[in-house]
Amino acid sequence: MVEHAYARGHQIRIFTTLVGMNGSDIRRLQMLQFRAFIVHVPDDGTYMNSRLVGKSYLNVMRRLVEANIPSIRFVVLGKVHPDLADTIPAKALQRLRPLSNSRGRLESNIIKPRQPVVGPLTCIGKQQHRNVLLPNGDVTLCGMDFERRHVLGNLLRDEYAYLFESPIFHEIADRMNGMDGFLLCRMCEFAHPQTSGCYMDADQQT
Repeated sequence: MVEHAYARGHQIRIFTTLVGMNGSDIRRLQMLQFRAFIVHVPDDGTYMNSRLVGKSYLNVMRRLVEANIPSIRFVVLGKVHPDLADTIPAKALQRLRPLSNSRGRLESNIIKPRQPVVGPLTCIGKQQHRNVLLPNGDVTLCGMDFERRHVLGNLLRDEYAYLFESPIFHEIADRMNGMDGFLLCRMCEFAHPQTSGCYMDADQQT
């Protein structure tokens, strides 16, 4: 999918943990140019499963570092996994802010979910403009919709512009403007109460 999108002239941003990748994948990625290439580095086990870091993973990480992709950045929550500490270039490593609640989907023993926003709301992160294309063609509202609760449509059958004219998107817009009904955004840390006016006009989103 990445190679196809690149061949069509689209700018490419990669966000990956490298889990499941191999040396062949790295060689193919070296042939492309990226707007951003972000690697989520396993930590010492506080937030990520440290058992993911095995011999194969370490080999892939070393090969990626050696590939010297210009736009690559490594990000980590907490401390870098000890087996990776000497592999990740310090100048390319960034420590992220504490975990968000991922719209209330993380377990409470990891991070306490926020109280849902009631009534009209606005997205201070403008996540509704950052739709996510999944391998099967589905397009979700934003990168925080891990459970695919708000699937706008599918690009195998729908034009992208149509997604913002569809009943599904109009329903999301109405609920962000205060209409009753399920809205995943209410549990999101980007949600902010809107005290007056209409937050989102679905007809103006294209």
